[in-house]
Amino acid sequence: MKTNKKTTMTIAGLDPSGGAGLLADIKTFNALGINSISVATCITAQNTYQVKQIHPLPIKIIEQQIDTIIEDIKPDYVKTGMLYNKDIIQTISKKIRQYQLKTIADPVMTATSEDRLSEKDYEETLTKEILPLAFILTPNITEAETLSKTKIENINDAKKAVKIIQEKGPKYVLLKGGHLKGENVTDVLYDGNKTTTFTLPRIKNKKAHGSGCSLSALITGYLTLGETPQDSVRKAKHSLWNMINQGYIPGTGSDILSFQEKTITEIPYYFPTRQHFNIWYELKTTVDKIIKILPKNLVAEVGINIGYALENAKNYEDICAINGRIIKTKNSPQICGKIEFGGSKHVASIILATTSINPVYRAAMNIKYSDELIKKIKKETNLKISSYDRKLEPKKTKSTMEWGTKHAIEKTGFIPDIIYDKGATGKEPMIRILGKKPDDVLNTLHKIMKNCK
Repeated sequence: MKTNKKTTMTIAGLDPSGGAGLLADIKTFNALGINSISVATCITAQNTYQVKQIHPLPIKIIEQQIDTIIEDIKPDYVKTGMLYNKDIIQTISKKIRQYQLKTIADPVMTATSEDRLSEKDYEETLTKEILPLAFILTPNITEAETLSKTKIENINDAKKAVKIIQEKGPKYVLLKGGHLKGENVTDVLYDGNKTTTFTLPRIKNKKAHGSGCSLSALITGYLTLGETPQDSVRKAKHSLWNMINQGYIPGTGSDILSFQEKTITEIPYYFPTRQHFNIWYELKTTVDKIIKILPKNLVAEVGINIGYALENAKNYEDICAINGRIIKTKNSPQICGKIEFGGSKHVASIILATTSINPVYRAAMNIKYSDELIKKIKKETNLKISSYDRKLEPKKTKSTMEWGTKHAIEKTGFIPDIIYDKGATGKEPMIRILGKKPDDVLNTLHKIMKNCK
């Protein structure tokens, strides 16, 4: 059956470790649901900590790969990576013009291990042959310094450098800021008129092999799927952040990114403010911890949700929660759905009711109720507990969760650690854990698990 899938081509070197180059690009495209085709320029002997040898393929072989595949399958976009030397660059340049290929060019010069991946005449030929043909050029700091012949030590330097490079021909220049020092990583995109910055927190203690290759591949993939250049960069940066965060160490060198479809697509692609990202990240980190320790007998029949509010939250959209649930599976609890703002009105109602009384309490989670568990919590822990009876709810109440939470708090005169109700017809009884932040909720869950076995 003929496919309607979009197709993306990568032209790059082969990294046997799979962390960079052709294999990383292909894994990235596949995770985005894109058909991938590839052309090898070089075979490398490398692993996660060093490049031992580079063997450039004969020019005729490179040309035959391109001609043969395009004779059959025309790519929507092409990403170039390791081109290595003058002859390969000139060959790729000729083919880009011949087939009018829309190209995202990653000017690869060195590996994560700092081993050289290009010959001496590379920069001059690349500037002359590839830059004028690039739709988006994606240099890192070192590559941008080489191409702009300027020193880049801060964001202002980066903004100057992208303008210098853009004058050499690319329609867009994205300077990847990972090599600049600081708590955040800021990338700079310039289109000839406007400079746009994209900032996310730096992931510490990670030296991600192939991160530059994968960012360029993600951008290429999102462009192929119809996104604008700005949105492609934004989505790519957020996806890469999660790929690095979920990365692993298969050998003795650098981390390998996680190329799973869920990893690439589960992070929301736009956060209005830095606080939004911090709230999302803190909640996600806590959910990951909960999944690892949560016993199935604490999972409610309707599942579990957990939420965390922005400071001064006013509505559901200000509450980050699971757009779905933590559910029971055969082996262990699993999250079903994304963590995002506006993800759950149910848990948001509880949090908004709590913050209306004391704004520092911004997190909540539900777990399964049982009479026995409540008795053990009261007997074995020092947790503060309150409850409400659904039968007492006024008829005109808009939200049971809001009314119940406020009613339980008013009974005690303070914010308790736990609020429970015994349910009603068609309504499952439930325990709800409150906290100032997700870690507080997790700590309360730990106390319940430790003392109420």
